[in-house]
Amino acid sequence: MSDTFEYAGHVGLSFGIVTFERSTTEPNDKPWATTDRPWVTTYRVTGPRIRGTVRITPKYDEPLVTWHTNGPNENAWEFLPSGFYVGYGRTHYADCEGDLEVWGSTLAEGVHVYTKREMDWNFSVRRREGGIDDYPAPRGTRDKTRELIRALVELHQEDAALVHATAAALAREKRAKRTAALREEYREVDRMLRELQGRHAELQMRKSLMEGAWSFETAIDEAAPAAADTTSA
Repeated sequence: MSDTFEYAGHVGLSFGIVTFERSTTEPNDKPWATTDRPWVTTYRVTGPRIRGTVRITPKYDEPLVTWHTNGPNENAWEFLPSGFYVGYGRTHYADCEGDLEVWGSTLAEGVHVYTKREMDWNFSVRRREGGIDDYPAPRGTRDKTRELIRALVELHQEDAALVHATAAALAREKRAKRTAALREEYREVDRMLRELQGRHAELQMRKSLMEGAWSFETAIDEAAPAAADTTSA
């Protein structure tokens, strides 16, 4: 099936007008994948010395947090993914890829975009050279790519129904794996909780013993040695 694109919008940037078209056939950028990936959205991008495809997939924004000073680190959790991964170049182990060319540079990799916390749009931009190698892109390419990707993400977010549908599709795909991870985490926290409950009860008993005037003195009296029995002498 040939790729089919429809007009999604255009935007005037510092270097000219860029047009975005959205794929209606969801071409798979990973030939080895055996299942459809309805959570991936593909855009065709055209502009002054700019052409290629960019793919956007929902991304869970679950940064590492510390819930207790002496406890293990763990990740935050969200039910539906609120962030995105924007793949504009080829790379290894990415959620999606693109083949964008910006001012003579074929780009590599992509960028994680966060929507629930502050996003640093000064992200690294790299270009492909010599097949599999990649290097930092020239300043002009870097700056134009940053501006372009930010505009595309904002346009993508304007379609709230699409953002929700793709997030829901990814949540369904990841449900089994995420549920298994939650069960494992729950078992560990449940074990820790039971240990803490036992420790809590022990400390509560000690605290009551030390704070209560009657209990404190009674405990001292009970610890005294038994009086010698003189009645049998």
